[in-house]
Formats: sequence, C-alpha cells, structure tokens
Amino acid sequence: MTQTTDTEKNLRDFVKFSAAVTGFSEFDLWGTGQAEEYYKTVVNQEGVDAIRKVIASDPSAVPSDPVVNSIIKLWYVGVWYGPELVGRMDVAAWTAPGRSGAKPAVPDDSRPEGSRAWVMSGQHRAGEDPAHGGNERKPLFVVSPDAYTEGLLWRAIGAHPSGAKAPGYGSWVNPPVFED
Repeated sequence: MTQTTDTEKNLRDFVKFSAAVTGFSEFDLWGTGQAEEYYKTVVNQEGVDAIRKVIASDPSAVPSDPVVNSIIKLWYVGVWYGPELVGRMDVAAWTAPGRSGAKPAVPDDSRPEGSRAWVMSGQHRAGEDPAHGGNERKPLFVVSPDAYTEGLLWRAIGAHPSGAKAPGYGSWVNPPVFED
C-alpha cells in the first residue's frame, strides 16, 4: 500500500468509528466537510498510535477513553478539547464567552490545584507522547473556519448556528424540526 492509500483508509476508519460514537451516520459526517480536518487535528494532537488504539476500542465501553470523548466533542462543537480537558468542570469558566484573550475568565488564584498554564502551541513534536507524556495543558481551539457552523450540535437540537445558515425570515414561528 502507498502512503496515500494508508491515509485514506485511516480517514475512512476514523469516520466509521466517529459515526459509531456520535450517533450520526457516516454520510452525515462526510457531509459536514470536516472529516479530513478533524482527522488531521486528532493526529496532530494525539498521534497516529492514539487513533489506532481508539478505533480498535469498543465504542460502547463506559467509561470511554478520554481521546474518544475529545473526538465526540470535536464533531459536535468543532472545538478540540484535549483529553485532559474533557469533562472538567473548570473548562466552562475558562472559556466563557467574552473571556478569551489575555485575561482569564476567573482570577489566577482560583485555578484548580495542579492545573497548569496554557501552552500556546497545539501541535505535538516528533518523539513526544502527546496523549499523556506532556507536562503542559494544550489549549482548546476551533479546528477550522467552518467547524462551528458544521457542528453536529445544531442538527442534534434542531436549530441553526447563530449568525450562520439562517433558516429564513419568520422561521421562528415554527417549532424546531428534528431529523429522524
């Protein structure tokens, strides 16, 4: 097999696994136009070995691997939450609307014990164990310009992303329509 063929197969396997854990069909996931970008993000953040381990795992296992939870969040909201951030209660405070930039959403002395400062680089370097070996937290970030509008969240709640994909004038008079 060539490198391109391996990458294409890995991408298809990633989408197939993602369909199993998100509850959406492979067709829906491909239709977002984000499959390749999300796959590249997971590879850059966690490494190829982490993806292979996740894809080989049982998607119905509880509790699931933190990387699986990161992948689910990625598809739903278009933001990469590293495995170390998934499920943390303090993430909402640190990412509150209007709180991005230089100032933290909460005072520095209110960080949870043992939390680390954010690292500005989201990429792992060759030779590192990006999933669990780093000493610093990775920042969360929006994966692509279209990730917000293509998030599965909007389909799941029967709504449209604010400021994008408007349903049209007067559409608010009808209740949301959920896909079967």
